[in-house]
Amino acid sequence: MPTESSSPDPSRLIGIAALVVGGIAFLLGYIGPLIVSYSNLGPLLGIFVTGPLGLLGGGLAGILMSARKSAGRIVIEELKWLLGAWSGALLFTLGSSIVGISWMAILAQLAAIITATLLFYFLAVRLPSWLKRRRAVVLLGAALILLTSIFPPLEMSSDGAMVGYFRDSRFDATTRVPEYSVSQLALLLTWTSITAAVGLILLVAQKSGSGRY
Repeated sequence: MPTESSSPDPSRLIGIAALVVGGIAFLLGYIGPLIVSYSNLGPLLGIFVTGPLGLLGGGLAGILMSARKSAGRIVIEELKWLLGAWSGALLFTLGSSIVGISWMAILAQLAAIITATLLFYFLAVRLPSWLKRRRAVVLLGAALILLTSIFPPLEMSSDGAMVGYFRDSRFDATTRVPEYSVSQLALLLTWTSITAAVGLILLVAQKSGSGRY
């Protein structure tokens, strides 16, 4: 029967998965454009897009693999890595919002939410009791943040709109001055407010449970 001591080191497993997948994705994004394109900007795909997304995807896969091998221990390390991956997805979204939020940014957030859902509800793992009682609140907060990314607040709009759909052609800046631009400050403040509300609920739940795991 497996014991807690027989489970692999979570950080090692997750870190290796993130680095392997991230490294492969980076090389594909860096070298691929050099082969199929004459543009000097081609390698930037690996640096700013495929590399970070591969790192995120590998990390999320590593979290699930590590959780499956947790051998009855509380999955604290996996939760810390998941929080880091979620933060990375939000930073990627915030960065991409300079030129309009992309599908890849939305999918990065969605991948983190799906991983959290699997970890919270579908894998046979031990969660801290205070989190287990409020896991739906965490997922709801993440879903609200995703929703604000799909319909981000606007800093500039040609028609006075306050929010816009992220795929709206008026965000397009490839051939003209865009009619819409995302308000990064408002987006960040919205995310911070949602995170603070969820964090407060979790803190109250932890205190009421006397911090028991």
